Amino acid sequence: MSTQDVTRAPVAKTAVDTFVKTTGSWVATQLEACTRCGICAQACHFYEATGNPEFAPVWKVELLRRAYEQRFTPPGKLKVALGLDKPVTDRDIQHWSTIVYEACTLCNKCAMVCPMGIQLGPLIHEVREAMAASQVVPADLVTAIRKQEELGSPLGVTEEMWEERIEWIADEWEVDIPIDVQGAETLVVFTSIEVMKFPENVVAIARILNAAGEKWTISTPGREVVNFGVFEGNPERTKLFMARLFDAARSLGVRRLVVTECGHAYDLLRWTAHNMTDVPVEITHIVAVIDDLLNKGRIKLQAGKYDSLGPIAFHDACKIQRRGGHIQEPRNILRILAPNSFREISPNREESICCGGGGGVIAIQEADPLRYKVFELKMRQMAAAGTKTITMTCANCRLQFTDGIKHFGLDVQVRGLAAMVADALIEE
Repeated sequence: MSTQDVTRAPVAKTAVDTFVKTTGSWVATQLEACTRCGICAQACHFYEATGNPEFAPVWKVELLRRAYEQRFTPPGKLKVALGLDKPVTDRDIQHWSTIVYEACTLCNKCAMVCPMGIQLGPLIHEVREAMAASQVVPADLVTAIRKQEELGSPLGVTEEMWEERIEWIADEWEVDIPIDVQGAETLVVFTSIEVMKFPENVVAIARILNAAGEKWTISTPGREVVNFGVFEGNPERTKLFMARLFDAARSLGVRRLVVTECGHAYDLLRWTAHNMTDVPVEITHIVAVIDDLLNKGRIKLQAGKYDSLGPIAFHDACKIQRRGGHIQEPRNILRILAPNSFREISPNREESICCGGGGGVIAIQEADPLRYKVFELKMRQMAAAGTKTITMTCANCRLQFTDGIKHFGLDVQVRGLAAMVADALIEE
């Protein structure tokens, strides 16, 4: 694995010191409760796709467990003294870095099946934090992190590039996109994936909010909702990238912040942020906003608009549907848009299989073969349902589906749900 240069200091000491620092009562309780039964492997898409025992979630936290036992427990200290267990080495850290960055999307489905109720996803994130402190992070992630830190976007979209892109989108599609409007009710924050790769999604959301008469705006300083500090496992950068959004929200005086199509950003801002910083606004997701606008009659859709597309399936994004709870809203929308052609793929809802590209995995080129292997699970789901169109509420998932379908040459369309809604709006 290509990583940052780690020859200047022993990485194991830094990693273990970080493990020890982050091992408070919650982590200790989780580790003590784990029976290492391995049931969590059944819920991991990387394990299911490959059968590699190292991809079992319980093994991904093995170094954290060893560091905890060896530093804090008498049996752990005794095992090291008797040679029954080995201290964590530099080689261990570099090997586990590959496992936790390239073979884990932090989807946390493993926690659903754990008989002890252990939150394995957050524990794996603790392992990433140690890797970040040791500077053993995949080079592609480091490049994206530095771009977001220095330029404001992991794709390298500068403020000038962003302004030009938004202006082009507004002109090309003839849609009003308000920028830096003081006193707006809602701040909408897109991902650079949407702005650069799926501009039709920016147009769609603008059209929906404008049709509803929403008082909304986007922000120049708070223009990127993706947070690569989370993917890295670096709490300082995570806070820095969040601060850009919250500072923008305070400056504009908005009441709420709407995350467009980024699952990890929604999970971070809606839930985790409250344990890290002051959250000055209400956080919600665009799919919840659309459902609410429909329920209140502020927008209306052409019923059956997409029934002609053949079987349409919905992919449940891990952080928006399972973790975020927005499971019913997209189904409410699809039962209007495609009442006769909507088909569930299986498993779905809380038990949905991750697309395989989240958690920063899609940004790591060396992980591509493994990412495609995992995507075969989604291919089998779609084939079983006879899917001709797959839609979703996460742009990162859409990027994974678009890339995977192209890679395997499948005859399946990939659509963003917001774009489908916008195209079905009844203009009044």
